[in-house]
Amino acid sequence: MTSIPFVLREHREQLWRRWAESLGDDVPADYRELMSSPLGERFVRAFVEDLIGWSEAEEYEAPAQLRQACDRVAADAGNRMALGFSAVELTAALQTLRGAVVDVLLDALVLGELPSFAETLEQVKAVDRFIDRLVAAVLTATPAETR
Repeated sequence: MTSIPFVLREHREQLWRRWAESLGDDVPADYRELMSSPLGERFVRAFVEDLIGWSEAEEYEAPAQLRQACDRVAADAGNRMALGFSAVELTAALQTLRGAVVDVLLDALVLGELPSFAETLEQVKAVDRFIDRLVAAVLTATPAETR
């Protein structure tokens, strides 16, 4: 069975490019530039790997996997806030990532790479829940100490 997280892994570069290109006026130009760099590519790679880890985890392991992903995103958000970006801007970027996921999945649909319609919908709902938790982690993050 094909799963959405693995489809996203196969199209990770496309996901990163679409995300970086989709970042609009809701985020500052310097953040768009930052996410268009290898740093943004690493962020997307970590997002996909966290999503895969969470989706493959046994039921009893899933909360710990999700917590680990949220902790990573919160730490990253704290570092970005220490550079002057706001939680709202970082959240807007995550919402844009959600849109890029949908765009990539539409392309995968055309290529016949998605599971059945019902499975795809359930998995998309799971990805949405995952991103919602990451958004919450960003909103509760505190800026990292500057040295």
